[in-house]
Amino acid sequence: MPPLTTMGQLFGFAVFALLWLPAGIVALTLVRGFVLPAQAADWLQLAVTAPCGLPLALAWRALRRAGWRPAAWIAFALLGPLSMFGALAGGLSGPSGIVVNTAALSLPAWILYGIRRWRRR
Repeated sequence: MPPLTTMGQLFGFAVFALLWLPAGIVALTLVRGFVLPAQAADWLQLAVTAPCGLPLALAWRALRRAGWRPAAWIAFALLGPLSMFGALAGGLSGPSGIVVNTAALSLPAWILYGIRRWRRR
């Protein structure tokens, strides 16, 4: 797949990067048997998680562009669900807990990218 250069691909990545974590939390909520929030204020609390998915999504993109496509998908498949659980657990301590947990759980993907860049030299 060519690099994300066209506006359509860039827009698609932006939508994916912002919505994968909230969508995963909603799916996890439904799987666990809970009901979805009925009030708009409860949905706004879920919107706090949208930018928290960016670190892992950007690491996925960086790994793909560096030529490690399988590693990018494996990292996302392993760290994505962990980030969802981390966001739920971090939500107990507020928005800052969500940010810290999701950022910390994206670190292995960024370390993998750093190793890839370091080995290229």
